[in-house]
Amino acid sequence: MDDKLKGILVFSPVIIFLFAFYYYPMIALVRYAFSNDIDKWIEIISNPLLLKFIIFTFQQTILTVIASLIIGLPTGYLLARKQPYFGSIIRSAITVPFLFPPLAILLGFVVLFGENGFLNSILYLNFDAFSFSGIVLAHTLYNVSVIARISESAFANESAELHIVAKTLGAGKLRRIRSITFPHIKPSVEAAILLVFLYSFNSFAIVLILGEVKLQTLEVMIYTQSRIRLNFEVSSVLVMIQLIINIVIIYLYTRRQYYTPTEDHETIRADSDNRILSTLLLLVVLIITWAPLIILINKTIVGLIASPAIFRDQLFSGEYDRLLGTSSFRVIINTVFFGIITALLSFIFSMLIIIGMQFYSNKQSMERSITFLTLLPMATSAISLSFALINTHGRFRYFSNAVWIFIIIAQLLASLPFASRSIISSWKRVPSDLLLISRSLSASWKMTFDTVIYPYMKSAILVAVLFSFAISIGEFGATYYLTRGEWITLSISIYKMFGSRTVILPYIYATILVIGSFMIFLAIERMGKLELRL
Repeated sequence: MDDKLKGILVFSPVIIFLFAFYYYPMIALVRYAFSNDIDKWIEIISNPLLLKFIIFTFQQTILTVIASLIIGLPTGYLLARKQPYFGSIIRSAITVPFLFPPLAILLGFVVLFGENGFLNSILYLNFDAFSFSGIVLAHTLYNVSVIARISESAFANESAELHIVAKTLGAGKLRRIRSITFPHIKPSVEAAILLVFLYSFNSFAIVLILGEVKLQTLEVMIYTQSRIRLNFEVSSVLVMIQLIINIVIIYLYTRRQYYTPTEDHETIRADSDNRILSTLLLLVVLIITWAPLIILINKTIVGLIASPAIFRDQLFSGEYDRLLGTSSFRVIINTVFFGIITALLSFIFSMLIIIGMQFYSNKQSMERSITFLTLLPMATSAISLSFALINTHGRFRYFSNAVWIFIIIAQLLASLPFASRSIISSWKRVPSDLLLISRSLSASWKMTFDTVIYPYMKSAILVAVLFSFAISIGEFGATYYLTRGEWITLSISIYKMFGSRTVILPYIYATILVIGSFMIFLAIERMGKLELRL
């Protein structure tokens, strides 16, 4: 059998999955949206309320990007160039909030910045967390780590040789920054900006809670129109607007060209001057980004000390809770179950991608094809994807009977772009000459995988699996849209009990998610590097 045909057969489960549960539903939704005539589109878009919320979506996204840059870019510079004390610990601590579930951070955020929150009480402030400013601040705290980590990598890899030559020719520091440093870090910073734009533009949980009814993004509007009001015409048009913008952002992202250093490339050595000052500045950033989590954990500990029996009576109770729609113990089981299955499927798909790639001698061509297929779901938000799944599969009885399968499918589609990115990046590091030698010696695909491919990729596989598990246990949007009956998770339980802040259970749930995500992050850091890029 031809090698290319073998490769296609190996890839077929991944391709079939993507076409059955992503491309087919989205194509059907596109056809439905464009079945409306142009007058209907104009009527929908020109609606004053919808237009107001569309403008708000862009406003909060742009302000989030600016605020994240103001904090994240200096943070990346300090980490890369100033040798802060405990640099590796600070670097990890700044990154990890990005991995925490939004609902967990949001609960601590409201305790900290709410009307009767900690800061308002001790500083006599009048800050309203449930406002435009609150949404921007929450998004900024969540996205600072993206700017910091990506810009740090760019600063750390800057060539020292170019600066030496420029300095010899009489170029001053300001000119070197303008003509060498800025062009060098520009693609990375642009990529980080586009990622933050994408995350903020498609934000759901933060805006759903902090925006209440008065402020809605496109994502929240799609949910409101399709799930609550059942206005599918309006929601399908909104999905198209969002999808077009997301595709443009991802296209711009993929056009970024990064500087790739050669083996003998000498980077700028970190400056040991002002280590104390740089460490103190980074600690300020840590305090800002970790404050909601610290308040959350403190609230949980104080609550458990005041009422220790509640941990046993509520958390592990098998009794039906009318607010949750199931038992508290079932909520934990659901979350872990979805996480394990999503991680397992991510592992299987990752292995199929690796095995399939070895049948192709042209790495670059195959990489582009797989990247396109697996990265495009990133252009579709969780709510839009869920709407598309219900639009196509929801009409059949099997959907209602096995909704938990579609929750796993949605979570897998959310994690697959990250998992595949980790796998493909690692695949590019497998030496081509070793693959050619293995092929020329007529080694079986299993022997090639065991002796050549796996040693270079084992860390990437584990990172992909762990990251998929982390995304699954914290996923809210698609799970909230699709869930029925008893299939609720920890994130949905936190949302359902969000208004009952006198009850300790949502704080326990949030703390469990934070601790679980933190342990996963530590495992990823030990095995490799967390890729915040796509």
